[in-house]
Amino acid sequence: MREEFSYGIVLYSRFGETCKYLLLKRSEGWLDFPKGHIEKGENMVDAALRETREEAGVSLSPENLVPDFHYDITYYFTYRGTKIIKHVRMFLAEISPATNVKISSEHCGFIWLDYETAMQKLNFKNQRDLLEYARTYIEKLNNIEKLNSEYKEIYKNRKWDLSTNFVPGEGNLNASIFLVGQAPGKNEDIMKRPFVGRSGKLLESLLEEIKINREDVYITSVVQFFPPKNRAPTDEEIAICKPKLLKQIEIINPKIIVLLGSIAAKTMVPIQSIMKEHGALFDNKYFVTLHPAAALRNPENLKIMRSDFQLLRKIATGIL
Repeated sequence: MREEFSYGIVLYSRFGETCKYLLLKRSEGWLDFPKGHIEKGENMVDAALRETREEAGVSLSPENLVPDFHYDITYYFTYRGTKIIKHVRMFLAEISPATNVKISSEHCGFIWLDYETAMQKLNFKNQRDLLEYARTYIEKLNNIEKLNSEYKEIYKNRKWDLSTNFVPGEGNLNASIFLVGQAPGKNEDIMKRPFVGRSGKLLESLLEEIKINREDVYITSVVQFFPPKNRAPTDEEIAICKPKLLKQIEIINPKIIVLLGSIAAKTMVPIQSIMKEHGALFDNKYFVTLHPAAALRNPENLKIMRSDFQLLRKIATGIL
Protein backbone atom coordinates (compact mmCIF):
# COMPACT_ATOMS: atom_id res chain seq x y z
CA MET A 1 0.00 0.00 0.00
CA ARG A 2 1.30 3.44 -0.94
CA GLU A 3 0.99 6.48 1.37
CA GLU A 4 0.36 9.97 0.05
CA PHE A 5 0.24 13.29 1.90
CA SER A 6 -1.68 16.37 0.80
CA TYR A 7 -2.24 19.78 2.37
CA GLY A 8 -4.60 22.63 1.62
CA ILE A 9 -6.62 25.55 2.95
CA VAL A 10 -10.32 26.16 3.42
CA LEU A 11 -10.74 29.74 2.19
CA TYR A 12 -13.68 31.79 3.40
CA SER A 13 -14.85 35.36 3.06
CA ARG A 14 -17.60 37.55 4.47
CA PHE A 15 -20.07 38.82 1.90
CA GLY A 16 -22.00 41.26 4.07
CA GLU A 17 -23.50 39.18 6.88
CA THR A 18 -22.97 35.90 5.02
CA CYS A 19 -19.85 33.76 5.29
CA LYS A 20 -19.03 31.99 2.01
CA TYR A 21 -16.45 29.35 1.11
CA LEU A 22 -14.32 29.13 -2.03
CA LEU A 23 -14.77 25.83 -3.87
CA LEU A 24 -12.99 24.79 -7.03
CA LYS A 25 -14.79 22.99 -9.85
CA ARG A 26 -13.10 19.83 -11.05
CA SER A 27 -13.50 18.46 -14.57
CA GLU A 28 -14.91 15.25 -13.06
CA GLY A 29 -17.95 17.29 -12.03
CA TRP A 30 -17.43 17.72 -8.30
CA LEU A 31 -16.27 20.53 -6.04
CA ASP A 32 -13.14 20.60 -3.92
CA PHE A 33 -11.04 22.81 -1.68
CA PRO A 34 -7.56 23.98 -2.76
CA LYS A 35 -5.13 21.23 -1.81
CA GLY A 36 -2.41 19.00 -3.23
CA HIS A 37 0.65 16.85 -2.68
CA ILE A 38 3.57 17.96 -0.56
CA GLU A 39 6.85 18.39 -2.42
CA LYS A 40 10.38 17.57 -1.34
CA GLY A 41 11.79 20.04 1.19
CA GLU A 42 8.40 21.47 2.15
CA ASN A 43 6.70 21.40 5.51
CA MET A 44 2.92 21.02 5.71
CA VAL A 45 2.21 24.76 5.89
CA ASP A 46 4.52 25.49 2.94
CA ALA A 47 2.72 22.84 0.90
CA ALA A 48 -0.73 24.19 1.78
CA LEU A 49 0.27 27.77 0.88
CA ARG A 50 1.87 26.72 -2.42
CA GLU A 51 -1.06 24.55 -3.46
CA THR A 52 -3.51 27.36 -2.66
CA ARG A 53 -1.45 29.77 -4.73
CA GLU A 54 -1.15 27.34 -7.66
CA GLU A 55 -4.74 26.07 -7.64
CA ALA A 56 -6.64 29.26 -6.74
CA GLY A 57 -4.16 32.05 -7.43
CA VAL A 58 -4.43 33.18 -3.80
CA SER A 59 -1.12 34.13 -2.19
CA LEU A 60 -1.01 33.90 1.60
CA SER A 61 1.63 33.82 4.34
CA PRO A 62 1.64 31.59 7.44
CA GLU A 63 0.39 34.57 9.47
CA ASN A 64 -2.81 34.60 7.38
CA LEU A 65 -3.82 31.14 8.62
CA VAL A 66 -6.36 30.99 11.43
CA PRO A 67 -4.30 30.09 14.55
CA ASP A 68 -4.51 26.53 15.84
CA PHE A 69 -6.96 25.34 13.18
CA HIS A 70 -6.25 22.04 11.44
CA TYR A 71 -8.43 19.21 10.25
CA ASP A 72 -7.11 15.79 9.29
CA ILE A 73 -8.68 13.40 6.81
CA THR A 74 -7.54 9.88 5.98
CA TYR A 75 -9.07 7.79 3.24
CA TYR A 76 -8.26 4.91 0.89
CA PHE A 77 -8.60 4.58 -2.85
CA THR A 78 -7.25 2.46 -5.67
CA TYR A 79 -5.41 3.92 -8.65
CA ARG A 80 -4.30 1.73 -11.56
CA GLY A 81 -4.42 -1.34 -9.38
CA THR A 82 -2.48 0.21 -6.46
CA LYS A 83 -4.22 0.73 -3.12
CA ILE A 84 -3.35 4.14 -1.70
CA ILE A 85 -3.87 5.61 1.76
CA LYS A 86 -4.20 9.38 1.55
CA HIS A 87 -3.52 11.66 4.54
CA VAL A 88 -4.85 15.21 4.18
CA ARG A 89 -4.43 18.13 6.56
CA MET A 90 -6.46 21.26 5.92
CA PHE A 91 -5.86 24.74 7.33
CA LEU A 92 -8.20 27.75 7.39
CA ALA A 93 -7.84 31.34 6.19
CA GLU A 94 -10.10 34.33 5.69
CA ILE A 95 -9.59 36.34 2.50
CA SER A 96 -11.23 39.46 1.09
CA PRO A 97 -14.30 38.95 -1.11
CA ALA A 98 -12.50 41.16 -3.64
CA THR A 99 -9.59 38.68 -3.92
CA ASN A 100 -8.77 37.86 -7.54
CA VAL A 101 -9.19 34.09 -7.83
CA LYS A 102 -7.28 32.53 -10.71
CA ILE A 103 -7.72 28.78 -11.06
CA SER A 104 -5.16 26.29 -12.39
CA SER A 105 -5.57 24.23 -15.56
CA GLU A 106 -6.65 21.16 -13.57
CA HIS A 107 -9.89 22.92 -12.59
CA CYS A 108 -12.68 24.30 -14.78
CA GLY A 109 -14.01 27.07 -12.55
CA PHE A 110 -14.73 28.20 -9.02
CA ILE A 111 -17.70 29.23 -6.93
CA TRP A 112 -18.36 30.98 -3.62
CA LEU A 113 -21.03 29.15 -1.62
CA ASP A 114 -22.64 29.74 1.75
CA TYR A 115 -22.56 26.90 4.26
CA GLU A 116 -26.03 25.48 3.60
CA THR A 117 -25.61 25.46 -0.19
CA ALA A 118 -22.10 24.04 0.00
CA MET A 119 -23.29 21.20 2.24
CA GLN A 120 -25.81 20.29 -0.47
CA LYS A 121 -23.31 20.54 -3.33
CA LEU A 122 -20.29 18.74 -1.85
CA ASN A 123 -20.16 15.12 -3.01
CA PHE A 124 -18.14 13.47 -0.24
CA LYS A 125 -18.88 13.06 3.46
CA ASN A 126 -15.32 13.94 4.50
CA GLN A 127 -15.69 17.26 2.65
CA ARG A 128 -18.96 18.00 4.44
CA ASP A 129 -17.44 17.03 7.80
CA LEU A 130 -14.54 19.40 7.12
CA LEU A 131 -16.87 22.25 6.21
CA GLU A 132 -18.99 21.71 9.31
CA TYR A 133 -15.85 21.70 11.47
CA ALA A 134 -14.61 24.92 9.81
CA ARG A 135 -17.98 26.68 10.15
CA THR A 136 -18.15 25.81 13.85
CA TYR A 137 -14.55 27.00 14.32
CA ILE A 138 -15.26 30.35 12.65
CA GLU A 139 -18.28 30.92 14.90
CA LYS A 140 -16.23 30.12 17.99
CA LEU A 141 -13.39 32.35 16.78
CA ASN A 142 -15.79 35.29 16.46
CA ASN A 143 -17.15 34.65 19.96
CA ILE A 144 -13.71 34.21 21.57
CA GLU A 145 -12.38 37.37 19.94
CA LYS A 146 -15.38 39.32 21.28
CA LEU A 147 -14.93 37.82 24.75
CA ASN A 148 -11.19 38.53 24.80
CA SER A 149 -11.79 42.11 23.73
CA GLU A 150 -14.07 42.57 26.75
CA TYR A 151 -11.89 40.56 29.12
CA LYS A 152 -8.65 42.44 28.49
CA GLU A 153 -10.34 45.67 29.57
CA ILE A 154 -11.77 44.21 32.78
CA TYR A 155 -9.24 45.98 35.02
CA LYS A 156 -10.34 49.45 33.95
CA ASN A 157 -12.32 51.57 36.40
CA ARG A 158 -11.48 49.30 39.34
CA LYS A 159 -8.69 48.91 41.87
CA TRP A 160 -6.27 46.46 40.24
CA ASP A 161 -3.15 44.87 41.65
CA LEU A 162 -2.58 42.45 38.75
CA SER A 163 -0.64 43.06 35.56
CA THR A 164 -2.59 44.87 32.86
CA ASN A 165 -1.21 42.49 30.21
CA PHE A 166 -4.03 40.17 29.22
CA VAL A 167 -2.95 36.59 28.46
CA PRO A 168 -5.62 35.04 26.22
CA GLY A 169 -6.46 31.37 26.16
CA GLU A 170 -4.81 29.44 23.39
CA GLY A 171 -5.44 26.34 21.35
CA ASN A 172 -7.92 24.49 19.21
CA LEU A 173 -11.34 26.12 19.52
CA ASN A 174 -12.99 22.79 18.71
CA ALA A 175 -10.92 21.01 21.36
CA SER A 176 -12.46 18.19 23.37
CA ILE A 177 -9.96 18.76 26.21
CA PHE A 178 -9.81 22.13 27.98
CA LEU A 179 -7.02 22.79 30.50
CA VAL A 180 -7.25 25.41 33.24
CA GLY A 181 -4.31 26.73 35.25
CA GLN A 182 -4.13 29.24 38.09
CA ALA A 183 -2.84 32.42 36.44
CA PRO A 184 -0.07 33.50 34.05
CA GLY A 185 3.50 33.64 35.32
CA LYS A 186 6.22 36.13 34.44
CA ASN A 187 7.07 34.48 31.10
CA GLU A 188 3.40 34.30 30.16
CA ASP A 189 2.96 37.97 31.08
CA ILE A 190 5.81 38.90 28.74
CA MET A 191 4.84 36.64 25.83
CA LYS A 192 1.05 36.95 26.33
CA ARG A 193 0.66 33.19 25.92
CA PRO A 194 -0.40 30.64 28.57
CA PHE A 195 2.00 27.97 29.83
CA VAL A 196 5.15 28.97 27.92
CA GLY A 197 7.65 28.67 30.79
CA ARG A 198 9.01 25.59 32.57
CA SER A 199 5.54 24.56 33.70
CA GLY A 200 4.35 24.78 30.13
CA LYS A 201 7.17 22.57 28.87
CA LEU A 202 6.33 19.98 31.51
CA LEU A 203 2.64 20.16 30.65
CA GLU A 204 3.41 19.56 26.97
CA SER A 205 5.59 16.60 27.95
CA LEU A 206 2.83 15.08 30.08
CA LEU A 207 0.36 15.49 27.23
CA GLU A 208 2.77 13.90 24.77
CA GLU A 209 3.14 10.90 27.10
CA ILE A 210 -0.57 10.21 26.64
CA LYS A 211 -0.43 10.87 22.87
CA ILE A 212 -2.06 14.31 22.96
CA ASN A 213 -0.53 17.30 21.17
CA ARG A 214 -0.71 20.80 22.62
CA GLU A 215 -2.19 22.01 19.33
CA ASP A 216 -5.21 19.75 19.87
CA VAL A 217 -6.25 21.13 23.29
CA TYR A 218 -7.32 24.53 24.63
CA ILE A 219 -5.34 26.06 27.50
CA THR A 220 -6.30 28.98 29.73
CA SER A 221 -6.28 30.13 33.39
CA VAL A 222 -8.77 31.03 36.09
CA VAL A 223 -7.30 34.55 36.13
CA GLN A 224 -5.68 35.70 32.88
CA PHE A 225 -3.52 38.48 34.31
CA PHE A 226 -0.18 37.96 36.07
CA PRO A 227 -0.33 38.38 39.88
CA PRO A 228 2.78 40.30 41.03
CA LYS A 229 5.58 38.20 42.51
CA ASN A 230 3.74 35.15 41.22
CA ARG A 231 1.37 35.17 44.19
CA ALA A 232 -1.91 33.27 44.09
CA PRO A 233 -4.91 35.30 42.88
CA THR A 234 -7.23 36.48 45.61
CA ASP A 235 -10.82 35.34 46.05
CA GLU A 236 -11.98 38.74 44.81
CA GLU A 237 -9.82 38.51 41.67
CA ILE A 238 -11.12 35.00 41.01
CA ALA A 239 -14.70 36.19 41.43
CA ILE A 240 -14.11 38.99 38.92
CA CYS A 241 -12.58 36.68 36.32
CA LYS A 242 -14.58 33.48 36.80
CA PRO A 243 -17.53 34.58 34.59
CA LYS A 244 -15.08 35.01 31.70
CA LEU A 245 -13.70 31.51 32.30
CA LEU A 246 -17.21 30.08 32.28
CA LYS A 247 -17.92 31.90 29.01
CA GLN A 248 -14.79 30.39 27.46
CA ILE A 249 -15.95 26.94 28.50
CA GLU A 250 -19.37 27.65 27.00
CA ILE A 251 -17.82 28.74 23.69
CA ILE A 252 -15.31 25.90 23.35
CA ASN A 253 -17.82 23.33 24.69
CA PRO A 254 -15.19 20.70 25.61
CA LYS A 255 -15.89 17.15 26.75
CA ILE A 256 -13.25 17.18 29.53
CA ILE A 257 -11.98 20.11 31.61
CA VAL A 258 -8.62 19.45 33.30
CA LEU A 259 -8.17 21.53 36.45
CA LEU A 260 -4.46 22.06 37.11
CA GLY A 261 -3.80 22.73 40.76
CA SER A 262 -5.71 23.73 43.85
CA ILE A 263 -6.83 27.20 42.70
CA ALA A 264 -8.32 25.92 39.44
CA ALA A 265 -9.90 22.92 41.15
CA LYS A 266 -11.50 24.84 44.01
CA THR A 267 -12.79 27.46 41.58
CA MET A 268 -14.77 24.87 39.65
CA VAL A 269 -15.53 21.86 41.88
CA PRO A 270 -16.15 21.19 45.60
CA ILE A 271 -12.83 19.70 46.69
CA GLN A 272 -11.20 19.93 50.11
CA SER A 273 -7.64 18.84 49.30
CA ILE A 274 -5.91 18.58 45.94
CA MET A 275 -3.45 16.04 47.38
CA LYS A 276 -6.30 13.78 48.49
CA GLU A 277 -8.65 14.25 45.54
CA HIS A 278 -6.29 14.47 42.55
CA GLY A 279 -7.19 12.05 39.78
CA ALA A 280 -10.91 12.44 40.53
CA LEU A 281 -13.52 13.15 37.86
CA PHE A 282 -16.41 15.43 38.92
CA ASP A 283 -19.73 15.58 37.09
CA ASN A 284 -18.25 13.31 34.42
CA LYS A 285 -16.44 16.38 33.06
CA TYR A 286 -14.00 18.04 35.50
CA PHE A 287 -10.72 16.14 36.00
CA VAL A 288 -8.55 17.27 38.94
CA THR A 289 -4.77 17.02 39.06
CA LEU A 290 -1.78 18.97 40.38
CA HIS A 291 -0.29 22.05 38.78
CA PRO A 292 2.92 21.41 36.78
CA ALA A 293 4.73 23.95 38.97
CA ALA A 294 4.18 21.63 41.95
CA ALA A 295 5.67 18.77 39.98
CA LEU A 296 8.74 20.86 39.17
CA ARG A 297 9.29 21.51 42.88
CA ASN A 298 8.87 17.92 44.03
CA PRO A 299 9.70 14.70 42.12
CA GLU A 300 6.97 12.87 44.05
CA ASN A 301 4.41 15.30 42.67
CA LEU A 302 5.67 14.56 39.17
CA LYS A 303 4.96 10.87 39.76
CA ILE A 304 1.45 11.79 40.87
CA MET A 305 0.86 13.90 37.76
CA ARG A 306 2.16 11.17 35.46
CA SER A 307 -0.21 8.70 37.09
CA ASP A 308 -3.10 11.18 36.86
CA PHE A 309 -2.44 11.82 33.17
CA GLN A 310 -2.47 8.09 32.45
CA LEU A 311 -5.86 7.99 34.14
CA LEU A 312 -6.91 11.02 32.10
CA ARG A 313 -6.02 9.10 28.94
CA LYS A 314 -8.30 6.23 29.96
CA ILE A 315 -11.12 8.61 30.84
CA ALA A 316 -10.73 10.51 27.56
CA THR A 317 -10.79 7.26 25.60
CA GLY A 318 -14.13 6.45 27.20
CA ILE A 319 -15.68 9.90 26.76
CA LEU A 320 -14.34 11.27 23.50
